[in-house]
Amino acid sequence: MNGMTVLVSPLNWGFGHAGRMIPVALELKRRGCEVIFAGDVSLFEMAGRELPGIRLVEIPGLRIRYSRRLPQYICIFLQLPRIIASAFAEHRSLRRLVKEMNPSLIISDNRFGFYHRKVYSVYVTHQLRIPFPVLLRFMEPLAAWLHRMIIDRYDLCLVPDFPGDRNLSGRLSHEVWLPQNMIYMGPLSRFDSYYEYEDAVGVTGNPYVCLILSGPEPQRTMLLEKASEAMHSIKSVILSTDAVPHNFTEAHPEITFITAPDRATMRRIIASSSLVITRAGYTSVMELFLMGRGAVIIPTPGQTEQEYLGMHLNGKYGFNTLQQGELELLPGIVSGIAEFAAAASDADISFAKALFEKAIDCLLEQKKK
Repeated sequence: MNGMTVLVSPLNWGFGHAGRMIPVALELKRRGCEVIFAGDVSLFEMAGRELPGIRLVEIPGLRIRYSRRLPQYICIFLQLPRIIASAFAEHRSLRRLVKEMNPSLIISDNRFGFYHRKVYSVYVTHQLRIPFPVLLRFMEPLAAWLHRMIIDRYDLCLVPDFPGDRNLSGRLSHEVWLPQNMIYMGPLSRFDSYYEYEDAVGVTGNPYVCLILSGPEPQRTMLLEKASEAMHSIKSVILSTDAVPHNFTEAHPEITFITAPDRATMRRIIASSSLVITRAGYTSVMELFLMGRGAVIIPTPGQTEQEYLGMHLNGKYGFNTLQQGELELLPGIVSGIAEFAAAASDADISFAKALFEKAIDCLLEQKKK
């Protein structure tokens, strides 16, 4: 042990933020830190499975719900008072945890209130610029300024992406005012960059299509229904964070459903599939990129971050974007899977590892002034 206690806490809007904190927590543990993972209880099953030997502490998080009809940015705007109240609540919770655990380092993945003036506090985000729909684009500078005010409360800001023109997040963290306390730490992934290509557990015979089902309701179920209808004659494997209704699985015998897969199973299924279909969440993009897998990415309708990523990544690094209302085109895309080239080169993976190790070194070297 190096004597450093590290408190890590991700936002609980889905599993993406927690997923990208897993490699950070594991690397800190490997280097001798005592790591404590603080998060909403909804993340504990995944965190307990992926972070053996790491203590879990509950900090209730805000449950965001999307809409079937309204654009998601409107849903989030209507929940803004709850988001602000949640930031104050998590700040109070953190003060209590600091008294109890005396951490040397705090890492917050997009939790606005998870900083402490007496403990070195690190903020992780891939959205230095928060995207707005075209008609509201004039509000982006104000939102960026407000976000900078949050970032300035932290000692360091880590952006999980590459610097320069070859990057994954585009204008979300490039071509924008960069905080002086910011460094790029490279894309993050729970999966090894190199893996053995083998048939997935419980799946025999190739080819098959892999659908990664995630995100808030009701859009999660809408994607399941629309994608299953479009691929009714195509052998598919669906990786789902939550259980799928039994009547749905009975109605689709051609689909193999796997609920809450562990990291190794998920990696094997993705690696062995002929095509991956997923939401345009940034964590999914990073993981697939570093695995060398292209994918069809489907932005959540009205979710401006995913809509931007879909536009930015379409035709790049093996990603092709399809809107949720166009899923009837999936069979034609499956037949043209040769178009989906590998995403990351060996040089990309080496660069990502170097940036990651440099960021971890920086964390371990920092002392609160």
